[in-house]
Amino acid sequence: MRLEPVAFSRWDAVHAALCVATPTAIGAAIGHGADASLIALGALPAIIGDRTGPYRARARSILLTVATGVVGFYAGMLIHDIGMSHSWAAHGLLQAAILLLSFIGTFGNVASAATLQGAVYLIVGWGLALPPPEWRAPLLLAAGGIFSVLLMAVHWLRHPGAAERGAVAAIYQQLANVLDASGTPRVRLARRSLENAIAAAYDTLLTARASTTEGWDVLERRAAEILAAEPITSAVIGLVQGGQPLPASLGRALYGIARQIARDQQVDVSTAVAAANNHPAPALAAALHRAEPLLTGSAHAAEAPLIALARHRARASTVPQWIPKWPWPDVWRYLLRIGLCVLVAQVFISLTALPRSYWVPLIVVVIFKPNYGSAFARALQSGAGSIVGVAVSAAVVAIDRNGWVSLAVLVPLAACLPWALRRNYGLFSALLLPILMLVMGALQPGSQDIAVARFVDAVAACAIVLLVGYLPWAKWERRQLDERVATVLDALGRYAALADTRDGDAAFGARRAAYKALDDARIALQRALSEPPLVSRRAARWWPALVGLERVANAITDIVPQGISHDAAVHPGAVVLTRMAAAIRHGGPGPEMPAAPVPGMDPRLEEALRAAIGVLFGAAQAPA
Repeated sequence: MRLEPVAFSRWDAVHAALCVATPTAIGAAIGHGADASLIALGALPAIIGDRTGPYRARARSILLTVATGVVGFYAGMLIHDIGMSHSWAAHGLLQAAILLLSFIGTFGNVASAATLQGAVYLIVGWGLALPPPEWRAPLLLAAGGIFSVLLMAVHWLRHPGAAERGAVAAIYQQLANVLDASGTPRVRLARRSLENAIAAAYDTLLTARASTTEGWDVLERRAAEILAAEPITSAVIGLVQGGQPLPASLGRALYGIARQIARDQQVDVSTAVAAANNHPAPALAAALHRAEPLLTGSAHAAEAPLIALARHRARASTVPQWIPKWPWPDVWRYLLRIGLCVLVAQVFISLTALPRSYWVPLIVVVIFKPNYGSAFARALQSGAGSIVGVAVSAAVVAIDRNGWVSLAVLVPLAACLPWALRRNYGLFSALLLPILMLVMGALQPGSQDIAVARFVDAVAACAIVLLVGYLPWAKWERRQLDERVATVLDALGRYAALADTRDGDAAFGARRAAYKALDDARIALQRALSEPPLVSRRAARWWPALVGLERVANAITDIVPQGISHDAAVHPGAVVLTRMAAAIRHGGPGPEMPAAPVPGMDPRLEEALRAAIGVLFGAAQAPA
């Protein structure tokens, strides 16, 4: 089980615990446990749908997730009513609704989270038999979601601008990490984290800019701090290229700038300049002097910082918002796979006599959610998590008599849910299942037999995903890894084509696209490593090649500011990378580079390309 290194947020834990525990406690105290459970159930989409970023954007994302869940629940109730007289028509409507939500979920991360909750609550509304009036349950669910947003608003009012400050401070924190990692194997990971921090800060500031009509002075200040990092980044990368350890005082100086930004204090670069002069690191000292007016606000940039950021963003992103972010063949294949799994799940619950078996399609939908990792690993982790979840819920059902034991168990489980969601799917599943069982227990009281039935449902759902949704598609998953690597090569080729240009905006956009392609490929390979040998062996062979391509990206980043002149119509590095991508896609031999130095190509890029060709096409030609 692979655990992501995610920090535990105390506020997220308190927020989640209050969202679930407060209505549950009030309901238990006044004897309205069923109504309280619906409110707590409505708060769960708000917890799961929360994302990092500006509070306004987070609030919109949560409200969208809650609204989708409420609409899905109400639609499920209507389908349940239809099923009372036309059973197979209800199954068909449920299938169509899940496919529609799954399609919308390919539009992006926010759509994915919202439509997951829509599908889950669609199935819950279809499976639960609630008393009339029909508007009561959706209204209580909506109240739970609104309650969660109001709790977040309290934190927002107490800490305005915290998300933007944290995103900008993270850039300087990562710059310090790069300096500290110089001369060690950690420097590659530190540079990757720096690129991610820069991209996240741009996204956070531009999202805040688009969602507010006031506080522009503060946002301009944060944008100026991001722009100030550009010359410092170039200087830091130049320092670590030597491969030698650097004095700790340089890293500490940039850590100090990061702390001042995070605490909303006036930035003082004098300590950092002194450390750079003492090293000596004249390039870093000069970069700090250039950045000082933007960091301190003592002088205005020639162009408004927010406008400069927006111009970068316009060149960096050209994907329309309301279409799938995946290639269309992948979208249709995903819909076919999840459609077959849900169809088999519905046949299973129609043929078995297990109580409340709507959990089978519910778990299938959760396992197949886009952007949650390998379906194979998620199925195994869900099965393992279900064992833990069922054991916890069965123990509570056995000893609870008045609802207070359930409440005592819900509080720590809910508090850990946001952390587990980012940490590992199996851990998240182990927490979510008992939470759902305990919250819904007040709506449909049951016994230990119900807990055992939930375990059977979970195992059946995992088996359906493996046998129907994964194994028949394993060879396609293997080919997708090749396509991921070819996509990285294409992105690097476009980036290398700008190595001799002075168009900073175009270079910035190409750099973001290249590093994003590297991140996407890295995630895909990490997921594939946990799959059966047919796929994992291929991923293991591609992994060293991806490391080589990351070195190529870093080499291009190092040479873009001072590209070497050449006579070719296209940069020679871009030509080599494009040929490498074509060879990967069509199974041909890799390009050969002459033994002599290539005219017009920086030696650092040439060395990285030679190494990448050797590793990449050795991996491609080796048996797997």
